[in-house]
Amino acid sequence: MLLHANRYPFTMITTSKGRGSPSVGVKLRFIQDDALGGHIEITVCAAEKNERVDKLLSVLSELSKQLASGQQFSEKYHINSADIILIMRDGRYVTAKTVRGDYTIKDALTHVEESLDPAWFVRISQSEIINLKFLKNWDFVGGGLIQVKMEHGIVSYTSRRYAKQIREMFLKRRAKQ
Repeated sequence: MLLHANRYPFTMITTSKGRGSPSVGVKLRFIQDDALGGHIEITVCAAEKNERVDKLLSVLSELSKQLASGQQFSEKYHINSADIILIMRDGRYVTAKTVRGDYTIKDALTHVEESLDPAWFVRISQSEIINLKFLKNWDFVGGGLIQVKMEHGIVSYTSRRYAKQIREMFLKRRAKQ
């Protein structure tokens, strides 16, 4: 339902559990407020602060961090971080392999890594960072190395230095699924 008020046009969405079931009581509303400028303000209203509210606040907080990180990366390097499959040091420069092609970044890999969302971007060696959203599978190949297969046919290997922490992280993520 779309309503227009004098100053604040807004959209309200009510969700329900399904056909014939009672509403879960979640309402989303957009209010246009020119006073905010380019900022977004989110207010959560509830009768009490309970587990559902805490979970919603946690998800919103994580999402805002991801959006800020992606926006910061996009502004600094003019690359959408959601499109990045792999970032690697290539001589003096850093190359970002994306779904749209390869981009050269004239900055140190450590500086690039600071701009990325650590929930999705993981360093697998001294010279490579992968985006877990594009991870197809991984396999132990011996000698303490892990072969990492990414979408778009990209294959990479972890260094022994990072292998243990990466293996633990992969196993944690697999357990959650």
